[in-house]
Amino acid sequence: MDEEARKLDEQAQEEKIASHAEVMKKRQEVYEEYLESAKAHVEAYKTSETKASENSWKKTAKYYDDVSRALDKKFRDNKSKWVDEIVNGVLSYNSY
Repeated sequence: MDEEARKLDEQAQEEKIASHAEVMKKRQEVYEEYLESAKAHVEAYKTSETKASENSWKKTAKYYDDVSRALDKKFRDNKSKWVDEIVNGVLSYNSY
C-alpha cells in the first residue's frame, strides 16, 4: 500500500511537472503570437504614417511652388513699374 501510494504520488508529481511545462510552452506560444501581431500592426501603422507624411509633404511643396511661381510672375509683371515708383519716390524726396 505504501509503495502504491508512492507510485501515485510520483505520477501526480510527474503530471504536475508535465502540466506546468505545457502551461509554460503555451504561454510562450501566446506571447510569440502576440509579439508577431504587434509587429505587424506597428509595421502597418508605420507604412500608413509614412504615406500620410509623404502626401502632406507633397501638398506643402506644391503650395510653396505655387506661391513662388505667383511671386515670380508678379515680379516680372511689375518690375519696371516698381523700379520707376522707387526712383520717383527717392527723387521727389531729395527735391524737398
